[in-house]
Amino acid sequence: MSLRSIVLVKEAGIIIGKGGSSVKEIRERACARINISEQVSGVPDRVLTVSGPIDTIAKAYSLVAQKLIDDSNDPSQSASPQGATIRLLVPHTRMGSVIGKGGSKIKEIQEASGAKLNASEEMLPNSTERTITVVGVPDAIHIAVYHIAQILQEYMDRPLPNHIPYRPQPRFPMMYGPMPGMSPPPAFYGHPGPHGGGYPPMPPMNREMGGGPHGHSGPGSQSQQIFIPNDMVGCIIGKGGSKINEIRHMSGSHIKIAEPQGNTNERLVTITGTPESNQMALYLLYNRLESEKGRMGGW
Repeated sequence: MSLRSIVLVKEAGIIIGKGGSSVKEIRERACARINISEQVSGVPDRVLTVSGPIDTIAKAYSLVAQKLIDDSNDPSQSASPQGATIRLLVPHTRMGSVIGKGGSKIKEIQEASGAKLNASEEMLPNSTERTITVVGVPDAIHIAVYHIAQILQEYMDRPLPNHIPYRPQPRFPMMYGPMPGMSPPPAFYGHPGPHGGGYPPMPPMNREMGGGPHGHSGPGSQSQQIFIPNDMVGCIIGKGGSKINEIRHMSGSHIKIAEPQGNTNERLVTITGTPESNQMALYLLYNRLESEKGRMGGW
């Protein structure tokens, strides 16, 4: 079987290693087939595919986790004090089996492995896949991935009607920096900018942040800000904070939504993390807004 996951561009570089040395080592030690999708310009993520028997798949992901942790002396979203983060891709129609009734299966996997698991509520852009984020030390990830793969293997013979695998692709013009020679415009979501459309480019603020209690705001972290309409804040936060926590989990960035100021109809959103994690957070935030805009039939 094959088990796919999302990796940030920087994480993909760590997994591949110089001249492909790291991925070759993982392949040999795990006896699994490993492939990483091509990098798409302006897109913050790539897809890692691991194929083989489930025990070799689990072993490969534990080795990937170890590589990310080993590189964590260079502060990044790849690893944290809790270990490494693996973002597995699971078909929407199979996620219920992984979660279990009332979350029973996911709780069982957490207890057996010691890893923390978080299943996304929504499908990824232009796909019918969701993510399950696994956070832990390599041994914990090994056990958790084994259990998840075991569940998915049970359904391998059943068809996946209208299944659309996730593929990284550029969607939002704002993912690119300001046009040469132009001052960065204010980044108001839904307000046409000088570049056309409703998504002005994100001005890179490049403000270095010191260590802090939130997210990954260590040395080398940056802060970026956008404004969103007041009436869209609820869709970003989600019930009990579920949506914004999901974006935090997937991106590795800290996201803070300011309280409304005066009579303005916008709210300031501050995203703090590495450039790669911030780019992923922006991608997910704008996708969430776009989905809500489509659901509401436009503004």
